[in-house]
Amino acid sequence: DLACPRCSAPLSRVLIGGVGVDVCEACGGLWLDRLELARFEEPDSVLGEALLAHLSQFPVAIVDRSARLRCPRHREVVMMRRAFSRAYPVEIDECPECGGLWLDADELAQIRR
Repeated sequence: DLACPRCSAPLSRVLIGGVGVDVCEACGGLWLDRLELARFEEPDSVLGEALLAHLSQFPVAIVDRSARLRCPRHREVVMMRRAFSRAYPVEIDECPECGGLWLDADELAQIRR
């Protein structure tokens, strides 16, 4: 099982429209395997709405965004912080090994605006 890179709580596997995502019910963060974000990021995506609705039931932890996180799949790998895109300067964490992404509690909502 995967552990939250932010708070170490176990991640819960959730199916949203047939896509399995891993959610931290303790801090509201979200782990997406490579290319999964594309299914949720568009503002008009029904899957994105469903995922945000699911995440909204968990607390939004105040986090130290300067802390470097380790990949939940590759514990030895420190993820890179980067801006999501030029249009959306939200800082996300990406594993250089597997391409997985960690989004803190409010980051998916910011990307979808």
